[in-house]
Parts: sequence; C-alpha cells; structure tokens
Amino acid sequence: MTEPPPNEGRLAAAATVVKGLSWANLLTIAALVAIAIPAYLVYRALNDPALLDRMLSSYSEESSQQTGCTLRTAKQRGGPETWAVSTGWAFHGGDRYYIAVAMNRAPDESELAAYCATLKLLAEKLGQPPI
Repeated sequence: MTEPPPNEGRLAAAATVVKGLSWANLLTIAALVAIAIPAYLVYRALNDPALLDRMLSSYSEESSQQTGCTLRTAKQRGGPETWAVSTGWAFHGGDRYYIAVAMNRAPDESELAAYCATLKLLAEKLGQPPI
C-alpha cells in the first residue's frame, strides 16, 4: 500500500488562497467586513433589553423658582408620558421625603401653581414623618 501524500499545513493552504486573490477580491472582502461589524453591533444593541429600555425611556425635571415645586416628566418604554408636580416634605439625615401629584397630562401654569400651593399646605399639615 502506498501512503497518501502529506497534507499541507493550514497556514500554507491559507497563504496559497490569499496569493490567488485579486485586488478586487480583497477590496470586496474588506467592504463586507466594514459593513458586517457595524451591522452586528446594531443587531446586538437592538436585542439587549436593558439598552433598549434605556434608549426608549426618558425622564426630565424642571424646577420652578416662582412656585418652589418641581415638574417631573417620565416615559417608560412603550408606555404613556406621566407628569408629576412635587415639593419637598421633610429631610432626615441623607433621606429626603417628597409629596407629589402624578397626572397623565401636562399641567398648564395655573394648574402648576394650584397643585404646588396644595402640596405645600399638605406638607405643612402632615408635619414631620415618624422616624
């Protein structure tokens, strides 16, 4: 029996294939790699629930110097926007207590002032929280 011819090493076979490529082939492969890497990164980002939730959620605060209250706007991924008017109630060490009114529509200036005045009255009546 005769022995089969020795196989070339993988590195030598790869070198032979690369030598056989033309410049057009190399440019085509480089273009495919340049397109595939960003496409893969976008695919990974769109399938990551934590990142997708962060990209599609929003939160903002707008403090009013005239009323002393804060208007907060929040929107969770896939949900409606929520507005809240809040004011500070009490502080204990590093803890802060707030009292707020949450609503499903944006308040106008007169509503904002009325909600803020009511919240301040409630905070006064409630007094200090039990610690």
